[in-house]
Amino acid sequence: MKRIMNVFNEGVLDLLANAGVAIPYFFCLTLYNQNKNIFVFALPFLMLYTFRALGMLLTTFITLPASTMLSMSNLFGVIGSLCMLGASNPVFGIIGGVFLGLASSWIWPYYLTVRSRGKMDKEFKFNRMHTLSMVLTIILLLIVELIATKTKLLNLSFILLAFLFFTAMVGGMNVTHRLTFYQGLEKKPKFRINSFFNLIVLASLVMLLFIIRYTRLKEVSNTIDLAISIAAIVLFLILAYYQLGVHKKMFPVSLVAINRGVVMNYVMLYAIFDSTIRFKFNTLMLVYTLYLVGFELGPALLKKRQNWRYPLLLLGLVLALFNYTYFVGLFLLAVFVGTDNRILNDALYTDPDLDSERAFLIKYQLSCVGNVSQQLIYMTTIYFISYFTDINALGFFNNISNGPTNSTLYGVHLFITAIVFIYAAVTFYFAREKE
Repeated sequence: MKRIMNVFNEGVLDLLANAGVAIPYFFCLTLYNQNKNIFVFALPFLMLYTFRALGMLLTTFITLPASTMLSMSNLFGVIGSLCMLGASNPVFGIIGGVFLGLASSWIWPYYLTVRSRGKMDKEFKFNRMHTLSMVLTIILLLIVELIATKTKLLNLSFILLAFLFFTAMVGGMNVTHRLTFYQGLEKKPKFRINSFFNLIVLASLVMLLFIIRYTRLKEVSNTIDLAISIAAIVLFLILAYYQLGVHKKMFPVSLVAINRGVVMNYVMLYAIFDSTIRFKFNTLMLVYTLYLVGFELGPALLKKRQNWRYPLLLLGLVLALFNYTYFVGLFLLAVFVGTDNRILNDALYTDPDLDSERAFLIKYQLSCVGNVSQQLIYMTTIYFISYFTDINALGFFNNISNGPTNSTLYGVHLFITAIVFIYAAVTFYFAREKE
């Protein structure tokens, strides 16, 4: 019985690590959609979004081993889920959103680090029983979410989420206790601030992303839009400067990791807004399903043709320009991310110049830079357009009467796609030379 429970806990850990980004996000979004007339319910969603986007940048200040951070990320998930039971109180809602955002951001890279260490030392192996426990958990999640959505008792979802994070925390402890590498490796919690300037930039990014997300939910003046755009340009230039130092050490792998974040943001954030407006229905689940399927199938589909992944990425961006091939294009982008992700993991984890405990964190930090950079470019574009054409910026995210015209929307789509295409093409050029 104990062995069965251990396998179940580890299976839940694997599921939450893979889907931990989406599940809390979906629950908080559902909570907001059910209570749109009460703004306090937007706060958890806003905080989760902000700290999920920037959580990996915070890890540059943390010196704890991956085993400890994995437990901490699950503990944050438990605390955040329980705080969401009192989301009608803004204090609990904000704390819940922050903790769930950090849990969503941290659980996968730290789990990946621990799991890879276990595989390398031949002390951990994922088997069919783990897969079965994942399937059972997915079924349980679907049943509870269906009941919670129909009855509008979303507290059931957050209670289940707290239970799953606790189960995953126990599963993580089971795994790390079996790994010789982590025995006696515990360090006292320590935050290392290399530069207060970097900390100020990070705090500014937190505030800016919070404001950006807020302006997607509530109407603000075009003057505020312009101010946000200017701030976004300044922070984008600072991010670009920060990347130069990284490129000196890891070029061209750094380009590849940033490109991963850019493409992921294009699919999982930008394309959801764009396609929902374009096709007049909520495309969140469709896009997410396409992404999951493409991500999982990518390594198998291109197992013997890995050099095809960048041409497929560029083709996918072109196909996404046309309505009738839009979702085919997104699927090809997901195939690229899935294939490139595995290649990038192998390149980083076996790099003799990188600490294996930091390898995946570096990857996700760089991906985070790409993700945030693409968001800043997108939001700067639409805010400038809304200011100089005097249209409501909310129209880029919702169907409203005083929003942008279809030609304006397509023009923005063409511009954003071109930016992603150019960066991908430059990355392809240098990555191909390296390979």
